[in-house]
Amino acid sequence: MSSVQTTTSSNNPMQEKLSSLPIPPLSTSTSSSLPSSSPTFAQTSQKVQFIRNLTNADVEKAALTMLDAFQEDALSQLLVCHVSDLEERKQLELSIYEAYIRQHIAKGIVLGQGEMEDKFETVSLWSHPKSVEQGLDSFSTLMEAGYDKVWRLAGPEGRDKIFKGMLPLLHDSCERIVHNDARFKGKGVFTLVYVGSTKEARGKGNLRKMFEYMFEKYIDVAGDEDHNNNNNNIAYLESSAPTNIPIYNKFGFHVVEDIVLGKKIAGAVEGQDYAVMNVMIRGPRGHDWTQDSSTNTSKL
Repeated sequence: MSSVQTTTSSNNPMQEKLSSLPIPPLSTSTSSSLPSSSPTFAQTSQKVQFIRNLTNADVEKAALTMLDAFQEDALSQLLVCHVSDLEERKQLELSIYEAYIRQHIAKGIVLGQGEMEDKFETVSLWSHPKSVEQGLDSFSTLMEAGYDKVWRLAGPEGRDKIFKGMLPLLHDSCERIVHNDARFKGKGVFTLVYVGSTKEARGKGNLRKMFEYMFEKYIDVAGDEDHNNNNNNIAYLESSAPTNIPIYNKFGFHVVEDIVLGKKIAGAVEGQDYAVMNVMIRGPRGHDWTQDSSTNTSKL
């Protein structure tokens, strides 16, 4: 397991476009629909009827779910800890989640489980192999998602952490790993961007149901033109909670490396000065890629 640490910016298009802007006015998001091949609630089997694809009408509830789920998360704390006013901090964090959710409703996959009056039990955000090609990181998608609001609320320090730190770090790390390692190169990549569960989800197997849904409906399915499925896809995630590693192991994920946002130096406090993310990958159809060579042609 290796470690990558950075606090510098990159050539990521999202960062370049947003960091070059003056503080913009708040935009109005527009609704988007999933690709026509995406399964609807009515089409799902009894086993996964608990899950549904979310729309822009669900953004507020989904964001509140994530706010609840990530209260103790080091990465979430790091991004907003510079804001002293608690209500302003909450609004910034909500704006981050809302932007992520809208962005992936438009160009990815967003699932909700266990809908309640004001939130869900579990919310998960995914990008698929054609998300970027379809405009996931395009300027129009970002503006419609509400990243201009994030820019406005974050302030100079927050902009550095979010747009010059976290976003390029996660983007560049994924690109480096999946394009430079023969075990992953040339494969379709489904990325679990976020998954958050509230206390109401405990003991209900929501994570298992979500992964089964994704594996059966998207990741392990051949011939899905909308998502570029070729039955040779990998699933990629970054976990900021090391206690989740053995849980993800059960679903075929293995740690590739750790990446660090911020400065992990003597005296540094996790969640204030830095956050560690464990990059994990599931091989095609659950294949254990750790048994393959990273330098020779992949066996997959």
